[in-house]
Amino acid sequence: MAHKGKRVLVVGGGEFASDIITYWHEDVKPASLHWCIPRGQHFFRNYAKLLPWRRPQALDKASSKILRWVAPHRKGKPGLAWACHWTSGGSLLAYQGHGIPEFRNDAHFFRSFINKNANALDLITDGIVVPKGKMSGCHGNTIEYADGSTGEYDVIILCTGFCKEFPFLPQQIRSKKFCERFKFMFDADDLSLVFVGFVRPVVGSILTIAESQSRLAARVFSGRVQLPSADQRQRIIAEDTDFYRDYFKETSRRIDTLVEGGGYLDELAHITGNYPEFWSLFKQSPNNWLTAVLSPYHGCLYLLNDPERREMALATLRRHKAGTFSPIQLVWISLFRLLWLDALLDVLGIIKYKIQMSKAWKAVKDCRVIACLNNMWLYPKKCLFDRSTRFDRSKPPVLSLSNN
Repeated sequence: MAHKGKRVLVVGGGEFASDIITYWHEDVKPASLHWCIPRGQHFFRNYAKLLPWRRPQALDKASSKILRWVAPHRKGKPGLAWACHWTSGGSLLAYQGHGIPEFRNDAHFFRSFINKNANALDLITDGIVVPKGKMSGCHGNTIEYADGSTGEYDVIILCTGFCKEFPFLPQQIRSKKFCERFKFMFDADDLSLVFVGFVRPVVGSILTIAESQSRLAARVFSGRVQLPSADQRQRIIAEDTDFYRDYFKETSRRIDTLVEGGGYLDELAHITGNYPEFWSLFKQSPNNWLTAVLSPYHGCLYLLNDPERREMALATLRRHKAGTFSPIQLVWISLFRLLWLDALLDVLGIIKYKIQMSKAWKAVKDCRVIACLNNMWLYPKKCLFDRSTRFDRSKPPVLSLSNN
């Protein structure tokens, strides 16, 4: 392997960077693998145990309609954000899912792209990987960082994303930004030109969004759905642009198709007529209504209005709901929201960050007493936090290019 025993720097904050860190660390000497995220990054652990005695589960299954009503994603999941910090970083003060000052940025929770492979962060806790922040210069193999530190590397890997290019389209179309298209899909001047699969959710599945976009495109092309008039489309495009410009104002906006997934999918469903008629469903069967609102998000939710496919959709939702939610959890989440627990933890997280960045802390953080106190602080994480599902070296790595 070309990187074995070398000094390696990985640049980027997406899942591709996390995958490389995960599968290369065993072949690199401890502390010789550096991870630089220049603009900071939010993290989320996609699969783990909430507590040691619980079964592992996909953590994004905390996405039911009723949870979105009680802890709206567009408001930062109040009452539930603390659980995301715990399950991602093993601490209630793991701000932005990691609690690492080099990786912190100014974006609020759920208002920035989230890396769903937080497992790689355990390597930083263990001292195997060294986190690095913004770079200020590059001279040959030497990288200078904004904090004044430097590093020399034999291998530098740039996981900094991809550019979308359409050389086969006319220049006047290529020059348009995605936010200038109706729902990031339809060209404002030519409705026969549709872009499907380019929208990225903060957290969630790109394929699920592509499915809903394909449904809308098919119904428009078949004449079953009429889009608003040209003037109305321009007004909606302007409203969406203003909303997301404000929503992601504290990010670099490098990903110009980034959306809050649940809200965006509901917007498409309202246009296609697939948004679930919850009140009608409740009148027909309260049990079916409970299944619909308590189940984790799934594309079958948008099939409930179709009488021929409703039972199939409900069976799928019941299968995905098993073991993921109990009414007592809803009570606790509501209570934590009323107590402003997440706001308190945000304040404590800011205090923690300021301490981490202070000159006094940097002067004493490596002394034995502080190291001992830090180990004591991390002890609950080592006892209660799930790390057993972190790696499976028996399987080849699957590096998803679509997530970078």
